[in-house]
Amino acid sequence: MSAGGAAFDAVRTSWETSADAAPEYPPLRSDVRCDVAVIGGGFTGLSAALALVGRGARVCVLEAGEIGGRASGRNGGQVVPGLKPRADVVVARFGSERGQRMLDFAHRLADRTFALIAEHGIACSPTRNGWIQGAFSPKARDDLKRRAEVNAKFGGDVEFVDRERVAELTGSHFHSGGMLERAAGAVHPLKFTRGLAQAAARSGASLYEHSRVRSLERPTARGMNRWMLSTEHGDVDAEQVIMATDGYTDRLWPAAMQSIVNVNSAQLATDPLTPALSACVLPARAGVSETRKITYYYRIDPEGRFVIGGRGPFSDSLDSASVARIARAALDRFPQLAGVQWRHGWACRVAMTLDDLPHLHALAPGLWTAIGYGGRGVALAVGLGEAMAQLALGIDGNQIDYPITPLRRVPVYPLRQPMAAAAITYYRIKDRLGFPS
Repeated sequence: MSAGGAAFDAVRTSWETSADAAPEYPPLRSDVRCDVAVIGGGFTGLSAALALVGRGARVCVLEAGEIGGRASGRNGGQVVPGLKPRADVVVARFGSERGQRMLDFAHRLADRTFALIAEHGIACSPTRNGWIQGAFSPKARDDLKRRAEVNAKFGGDVEFVDRERVAELTGSHFHSGGMLERAAGAVHPLKFTRGLAQAAARSGASLYEHSRVRSLERPTARGMNRWMLSTEHGDVDAEQVIMATDGYTDRLWPAAMQSIVNVNSAQLATDPLTPALSACVLPARAGVSETRKITYYYRIDPEGRFVIGGRGPFSDSLDSASVARIARAALDRFPQLAGVQWRHGWACRVAMTLDDLPHLHALAPGLWTAIGYGGRGVALAVGLGEAMAQLALGIDGNQIDYPITPLRRVPVYPLRQPMAAAAITYYRIKDRLGFPS
């Protein structure tokens, strides 16, 4: 099994090779005025823009690079409903009424995502074959069985499956059990991102690429209750602003940047598998993630490639050590992949929060953000993007099913990267000993 040599492409993702040429949107080159300015052209920002223009708002989307050029177009494409923490933990923290509303909101997000795809005719190879969280040890299996029972009690469409059933669904004997999320599915993430952009543009949103927002201020001292966003060649005057930058949040709003820890997810993709391999590797075509804290996730893409991801380096570039580690993890789970050619490798940035929940914040009057998807950013981004659209349109926050919470800075933020590296080492050891995440 090779991951080196001229045949291995560590620049382009496999998603890029299987997508049509990208539509181009111009940079902002003049001053504009709108009702809502959206910073970031990924799942969150585009879902928000689409919801806003559907309600008659004038919307301007500002993307620093290209639409789909960051995590939204480079992730694994798994559409997983629900939240990471166990349902009873969410209810214990937020109360029975608010906690159940959060869970109901999260449980229906896969349905909402696929409905949005159908509504706008987005050609992104959607499938609904479920998602499996695989237990990698007896301890993790017992914990996962309890998780499945609790999550089902609180409305999740989940069931625990034993070792034999997991092996039947995945073609791998690596896992000692699993939790099957029946409502889950997958999309081609780059096509989905571009499809959202095209739908938003058709509906009347103004999209601008290569238009990084350099400053964001609300000059109330001059009697203004509007926001001013400055880019290199033009400014935007907006009543409301949605900051949809997640793992790429920067010093534009330092407090938001300091509320998350960024990690990188690295992925590898094979050539399309042979018919014989395709029949025995993930035959049910459900995506898989694991109960490890430092997890691996994998699926078969629409062209028949095996795609696997895991923790990458603290960089947007893919390093040889990550390539070797992830390729080895694939072979551990699927020995039948011995000898396959790894054709593509890439990385993207993921925002993590300390409580494993995405956070919805009112940063200032008329300024909203949703941040910290922690690897579940397809369905959650759609739902929270639409929630922020409602807030920008004046809907009371108490009517939103996901709570607006105070922004909290990560403790000892300047040391976050060394601490994250130490935490990864700690969790790798814990994972090796079989403890559940």
